[in-house]
Formats: sequence, C-alpha cells, structure tokens
Amino acid sequence: MQVSEQKITRGNAAAVKKEVLSAARSRDAVLDLSNVKTLDSSAVAVVLAWLRVVQEQGADPVLIGVPEKMMSLARLYGVHDLLALFVKTAVD
Repeated sequence: MQVSEQKITRGNAAAVKKEVLSAARSRDAVLDLSNVKTLDSSAVAVVLAWLRVVQEQGADPVLIGVPEKMMSLARLYGVHDLLALFVKTAVD
C-alpha cells in the first residue's frame, strides 16, 4: 500500500497506523513511503508495527520509498539494521 499522507507525526500516527495495519492484515506486504516528506519517531513505530503484522501473516515485508530521515531515526533507536533488511529500491 502507498501511504497517502505527506507527514507521519505524533498528530496523525494513530490514523496512519490503523490504515497500514489494515492493509497488512489484508496480506498487503508492500509499504510505499515515497509520499512521506515529514516524519518523527512515530513513523518508525508505525513501520515497526506494520512489519510485525506482515510477518505474522507469513509474508515477506517490502519497504519502498523510505525517507532518509526515517533511516536516521531508526539508526538512533537501534532498529536501522532491522528496517534495512526490508528496504528495496524497486519491487521486483
């Protein structure tokens, strides 16, 4: 699924999380973050929740269009290597 929001912050993270988890439960294992221009640590939490649900569904998660700021925050919180496992530049 492509996240339509241009920002994921504390103010809208719950709504974005609900949307992406619904997609994950419907077996959508691709999360496209290319529209996201502004984010905070809430975005990292949303993506981690999405990863967990996709993996619980038995699918292989794919992250595309991940903003560099998200990867910087992931590095700060010690989850960069985990997220990096699923980042793709294009879906094959």
